[in-house]
Amino acid sequence: MKDDRDSNRITDCENDLQESDVDRETLSDLCEMGKFDRRRFMQLLAGAGVSAVGIRRALADWTQMPCNACHSQAPASPYFIPDPNTEQLIQRAKNLGIQIIYDRGTPCTHSHFNDKAGNAGLCCFRCQMGPCTLGEASALYNPDNPLLSERGRCGAGRDVIVTRDLVRRIAGGASAHIEHAREAAKTLLLVASGTSPYQITDPVKLDALFVGLKCPGSKTTTYKKPNPVYTVEMKAEEVAKKCLDDLGDSRDMPAWLEYKANAERKQTWEQLGILPIGGSAAVCEAQHRTTMGVDADMVSLAKCGLKLGLVDGYCGLHMATGIQDVLFGTPTLSYAKSNLAVIEQDKINLVLHGHEPLLSEKILDAADVYNASSPTIPINVVGMCCTGNELLMRRGVNLAGAMVQQELAIVTGAVDAMVVDVQCVIPAVQQAAEQFHTKIITTHPHAHITGADRIEFEPENADVIAQQIIQAAVANYANRDPIKVYIPTDPPKDIVAGFSVEQIVSALSAVDQNDPIGLLISLITADPSTAQAYIRGVVAIVGCVTPLDTFGYRHVALTRRLLAENILVLGTGCWAQVAGQYGLLSADASYPGVGDGLKAVLQTVAGANGLTALPACWHMGSCVDNSRIEDVLNAVAGHASLGVKISQLPVAASAPEFITEKSVSIGTWAVDLGVFTHIGGQPYISGSDNLVSLLTNDIAGLVGGKFYVENDPETAADTMINLINARRTALGLAV
Repeated sequence: MKDDRDSNRITDCENDLQESDVDRETLSDLCEMGKFDRRRFMQLLAGAGVSAVGIRRALADWTQMPCNACHSQAPASPYFIPDPNTEQLIQRAKNLGIQIIYDRGTPCTHSHFNDKAGNAGLCCFRCQMGPCTLGEASALYNPDNPLLSERGRCGAGRDVIVTRDLVRRIAGGASAHIEHAREAAKTLLLVASGTSPYQITDPVKLDALFVGLKCPGSKTTTYKKPNPVYTVEMKAEEVAKKCLDDLGDSRDMPAWLEYKANAERKQTWEQLGILPIGGSAAVCEAQHRTTMGVDADMVSLAKCGLKLGLVDGYCGLHMATGIQDVLFGTPTLSYAKSNLAVIEQDKINLVLHGHEPLLSEKILDAADVYNASSPTIPINVVGMCCTGNELLMRRGVNLAGAMVQQELAIVTGAVDAMVVDVQCVIPAVQQAAEQFHTKIITTHPHAHITGADRIEFEPENADVIAQQIIQAAVANYANRDPIKVYIPTDPPKDIVAGFSVEQIVSALSAVDQNDPIGLLISLITADPSTAQAYIRGVVAIVGCVTPLDTFGYRHVALTRRLLAENILVLGTGCWAQVAGQYGLLSADASYPGVGDGLKAVLQTVAGANGLTALPACWHMGSCVDNSRIEDVLNAVAGHASLGVKISQLPVAASAPEFITEKSVSIGTWAVDLGVFTHIGGQPYISGSDNLVSLLTNDIAGLVGGKFYVENDPETAADTMINLINARRTALGLAV
């Protein structure tokens, strides 16, 4: 119930905090600018006996607008028109009183205090003597002795507190990919033993892993007697065991790192002392180092973070991608549609969301069997987030949306079930589902959501579990309220995906069968002033979509600028959902907005493959499929016609809207590789000038790559274009 006395108490507290000539509106402005201590105001309210409801009401007066209303950078311009389906469903959620990711946020002064508190990495929760906040926010309570605000209770200063927190976030991201890879490896081992309904779909890829990982029996020269004949199952068992060894404490360089990293990189990492052993051991080491009272040196902690980047890349990304290709097939060109309108009013809609494709592949099989029985109402399976990317890449399943659109899919009122596994599944999907008939079905042992239905996944029983989920979706269709259904009006966009390394090489081979990588290099090294077809450079755009800006703006603005400058864009993750919804993955023979040199390249490759057109951007897969990008970089840098370090190539990476810990660990791995890595947002480290300098400047002298922080996609594009031009000049190439 509302306490009528709250208003008077709130006013009294305001009077305690403001000068006589500062009114309530000015107080709100000061709060939003970080010049007013909101936490202190909350303490005064509570001390005055204001109810919890009253405190929320007082804060709501200052936060009526969603966060992206004040942070959005998207200009009112014909060059960027917000996705109409997203806008329609955001408005529909507002009309229905449903709170979504664009509305929520934690209004904490200590988080945004002049950008010099929590969001600067200066809040520490490593023990129960705090929490401690350093800097200006804390100095308010120590005006006579500001030095007290420069160290936590244990004595840790800015450099240690900020770096410790960053390392923990890298460890969190790496652990997510390690567990993804572990599930894939365990499933492969079950396949080898014959106790799983899965099978080896790509034996050629299995052979490549068997040899590349130096599995027992992969080389006859190690045996005095003839090499025994290894069956597919035996190879799968050896590969799975190698993988699981890498994830434990192998006491040696991970087999995947030895297999995939080039010799120059391995030597560099060894000299720095950052070569990891087992994946889980490295994460455990990081957790120990960052515990209160252990590692208190910024450089030592930062090296631990770099090591975790390697763990993420080789004990997570590469491993998960490789095994999934073996089990489900290496992607080739796939054709589908994308945006929230792929949800259909007259069908049973089943959304598959998350990151691990083990169960989703089986659900898709079960849906195909169901639809083949000619039901009155067929099932429409659509993908969300990286599970959607996995199904798109291999099976051509339509993409409904990115992570920030998962609630909007439910707001259509037409989703009969959303099946989720792990990572980027927000708890609020259940709250949205409760406003409709939608069932949220959690499946992964690590991920439960209060109130959601539960059908736990077991690889051994994957077929049975998939059928149970299909039955649940079909049964729930009868509970749909037609009055609550609203499908947005903008038609789905055509998209082309499936650009694995193997598919790229195959496409280039149609132009030059003898040396497809050499062809790619010749296009990059061509003189733009004389060559009709050329590529200025390559940029990989990866990562999340932020709710702190208009949907997809930074991704779209950056991608379009690069394409116009003849820069080939490779992409993964939720960038792909944005690119698809904004028409950047369509095979449009007119190539709108694409530079003439890149356009000629795409036309040549498309024609050689008997295609009318290729998309201007090449979608390489899910988050873990960033591993494919390293394979391309290694092939180009190590080619006989070039023979340079990755750090010398005219390439860059970008995560213009990153939000997850996984993005931080992937970015660290990219820097380890020697790649200039742009991130669109401050990663909570600005509280330590020394760490900022290390990661954005000094680290380039150690590993070749470095971070570059810039929110504005236009400015970021300018910087990357200039970098690529400088790299070309250094290689003696024309700009």
